[in-house]
Amino acid sequence: MLTISREADYATRLIVHMAVSTPQRLQAKTLAEAERIPESFLFKILQLLMRHRLVRSYRGVYGGYQLAMDPAKLTLYRLLEIVEGPIGLNVCVASGIGCELSAGCGVHDVWVVAQAQLRQTLESVTVAELAQRTLEKRRILAARTGDSGRLQRQEGARP
Repeated sequence: MLTISREADYATRLIVHMAVSTPQRLQAKTLAEAERIPESFLFKILQLLMRHRLVRSYRGVYGGYQLAMDPAKLTLYRLLEIVEGPIGLNVCVASGIGCELSAGCGVHDVWVVAQAQLRQTLESVTVAELAQRTLEKRRILAARTGDSGRLQRQEGARP
């Protein structure tokens, strides 16, 4: 099965969570609980995101973690690329070098098209758009369950 790593999934959820909570500083424990990420794994991901200047950390009583970039300027493709490295369906289209078998391989052309579509899809959405979609889904869920106070707390407002 072709899947994105757990680390990339967690990193995406963390960044979107921070985008929803902007401009709040969030404690690691709060992030871990909200996104159901083991704290030990969370710190590894936060370190990676800080190294790439996507997240900033603050020390002290009012410390925590916060987005360090404009979520409208970060695509899902770029975020996944930061965590995963080059994204490719297989070696012959991921490396950029090409494949020595491509001239005689009937599958190669399909891989090239699929790779281009995957990249286009992931580049077509920003973290800001994902944050907006998340808020919309939470509003719908809150309306169904009658829990608008919880939604307001998640958005950083007071109930």
